[in-house]
Amino acid sequence: MQHASDIDLVLVDFDDTLVDTAPRFQRARRELFELLVSLGFEEDLVRRTHHDEIDPVMRTRFGLGPHRLEHAFRETYVHLVNSAAQTLDEDIAARCASLGRTVAGTPPLLEGALDALSRLAHALPTVLYTQAGDTEYQLSCIREAGVLDVVHHDRVRITDRKTREQFAATLREFAIEDPSRVWMIGNSMRSDINPALESGANAIFVDVDDPWEFDVVEPVHNDFITVRTFSEAVDFLLSRR
Repeated sequence: MQHASDIDLVLVDFDDTLVDTAPRFQRARRELFELLVSLGFEEDLVRRTHHDEIDPVMRTRFGLGPHRLEHAFRETYVHLVNSAAQTLDEDIAARCASLGRTVAGTPPLLEGALDALSRLAHALPTVLYTQAGDTEYQLSCIREAGVLDVVHHDRVRITDRKTREQFAATLREFAIEDPSRVWMIGNSMRSDINPALESGANAIFVDVDDPWEFDVVEPVHNDFITVRTFSEAVDFLLSRR
């Protein structure tokens, strides 16, 4: 296992690694599903329609940010109504869209996350690596969370999708020639851990209690570290000095 002196770069995720994004998303989805079930639609059908049919289309159209949910929530209702040959109620459609808008805004910092980020950034080359459908919105959340007081703006990378190709491109931006000297810290197996592992980098998975279903995929292999908090991930890396 590497010592800290062998680490050229640490990439850190933002949502649900440094800030607590998931609860408001999960709450909004639960309220949407409860509303639609109260209208007579089966819960399993509601969940499948949203997760498997509507949200994937909206992710493609609007990206992974919160702004897609206004459209995804409304279209979930519209699709269910049309499939059941019912009459669309515009008031209910507007209510669904309104639930989707409740997820916007800067999420609260997770306990100890900013202090841990400061310790990490003072000890090792650190980059904030995040994804969003709206770059300016995501940057405003990063700024309001206080992250730019710790990690300079020129060490923030926001991409529309975290893929293996985007991960490799980010390493090239920072003149990293050997991915094995890089660590990725994040809560998404799909977007954080797997792209890093596929690129030959190291990864620390922050295992959260209530992950987004889209993030839950199998790892490409099991050679990664699992922790419960970002602070634990930083402790692990700094203990290698």
